[in-house]
Amino acid sequence: MLQIEPIDHHDPQVAARIHAVLLLAHAQEALLLGGAAERRLERTVADIQAATAFYFGALRDGELLGAISLGPDDEPGQLRISSLVVHPAQQRQGIGRQLLQEVLQRSAGMPLSVATTAKNTPALAIYARFGFVVYRRGSLGPEAIEMVKLRRVQAGADPVHEAAPSS
Repeated sequence: MLQIEPIDHHDPQVAARIHAVLLLAHAQEALLLGGAAERRLERTVADIQAATAFYFGALRDGELLGAISLGPDDEPGQLRISSLVVHPAQQRQGIGRQLLQEVLQRSAGMPLSVATTAKNTPALAIYARFGFVVYRRGSLGPEAIEMVKLRRVQAGADPVHEAAPSS
């Protein structure tokens, strides 16, 4: 059974497990970016350990299948999802949805933001299902990777809380 629970990213072993999933998910996202895919994942295990964000993990039989982190945004009055990753072999099983639901429940109706590449259609789709809308666009790095920043302001009931994972 899948469990969503807080995980201690300050612990070196937990940070290494998060990093391993990040590497796999980053490699998959790099395929979406085509020629700009040569960039390496710049976040290290030490960066994860030092993060001020709060992490939740999706665990099954002690194995970390996905993680989400939530912390302060650079814009006042909202929180930021700094990462949402699911092991590529475990995607399309509702894990990302369950991680997002946990964050929405725990964020107490605060406005939330998240940034992703404009070509990451799976991420854009799940955020849209949860009421996030694009409100900023920009580019990142020398490759000028198109980025979008999304926000969810609605503090009411979550319309997809009972929805089944899409296939």
